[in-house]
Amino acid sequence: MQVSCIEEIKKQKVIAVIRSENGDEALEFAEGCIEGGLRLIEVTFSFPEAERVISELSGLSGITVGAGTVLDVSMAEKALLAGARFLVSPHTDKELITYAKQKSVPTIQGALTSSEIVNAWKSGVDMVKVFPVKSVGGASYIKAIKEPLPFVDIMTTGGVNFDNFIDFLKAGAAAVGLASALLGEEGIIDRRVVSENAKRVLDKLYKDM
Repeated sequence: MQVSCIEEIKKQKVIAVIRSENGDEALEFAEGCIEGGLRLIEVTFSFPEAERVISELSGLSGITVGAGTVLDVSMAEKALLAGARFLVSPHTDKELITYAKQKSVPTIQGALTSSEIVNAWKSGVDMVKVFPVKSVGGASYIKAIKEPLPFVDIMTTGGVNFDNFIDFLKAGAAAVGLASALLGEEGIIDRRVVSENAKRVLDKLYKDM
């Protein structure tokens, strides 16, 4: 399960990061992404009813659903009970890593500097989330990091958008997380608009990669 899930992430490359104010809006956001063709969904634990959203999406065929903003083991337990297949954290937490390995669930954990990235990798994360990547130079930073650390699989979020996500992948990122880039103007959640934006992202991915 662990290998196949990470390999699926590396194959699909684009993770739709679902943030919202409530469960119904989050479902509309996620369903729009799925209608547009995205197959990797990360539901963040930053709004009420995240567990319900994960549960409803996890039963869909061909969709890999994970939980984001997982801060501790208690949250990880809730995520896995709801059906999450991978765990994403903004930080590196050895206790979380140990728990995830016991459950054979892959972890993607946050790090920023070269020291933090290496420490996360040595601690056993399956992928390192470089966040917020915009604040440290964007795609050029990922390229610089990957030169001495080609063995570290990196996911980038925080400043990744429609115009630059290909740059991150070409710089060496294994995957990117997109959130606001999939929404309408002013961050409004509209299922039709989200679906269209998801299709645009995939069209660009297939054309340029």
